[in-house]
Amino acid sequence: MHTIVTNTARALTICIAASLGFSAADASAGNLSTDRSGAPTYVVRFADLDLSRIDGVTKLYGRLGHAGRAVCDALVTTQWFTQEYRACVDKAIADAVAIVNRPLLTQYHQLRTKGDKAGIVQLAKAQ
Repeated sequence: MHTIVTNTARALTICIAASLGFSAADASAGNLSTDRSGAPTYVVRFADLDLSRIDGVTKLYGRLGHAGRAVCDALVTTQWFTQEYRACVDKAIADAVAIVNRPLLTQYHQLRTKGDKAGIVQLAKAQ
């Protein structure tokens, strides 16, 4: 039986909580905007991806990384990769992966977070 989710248009909004201690400096570019609290958000569309296959998961993960960097750019200071910036991007990606809630994406994220390149290769070969 086919699931309705497979055939519907899907989009995900990544939002960085205000508890991270920053406000959006400029939300005028691309899919970037702000929510009611003023936290930056970025809409990530993935209706074109098959999240039951590793190639779809890796493409979505790349889009999530781009969106995470876009919403966290307000933290960028004179040092490009500050600790706060990296934590912001990591949290944005982790939150988005949890919202999407697909087993293969979750497994891929866990392996990426651990730096387990061999595990990622095995995951890709299993497909």
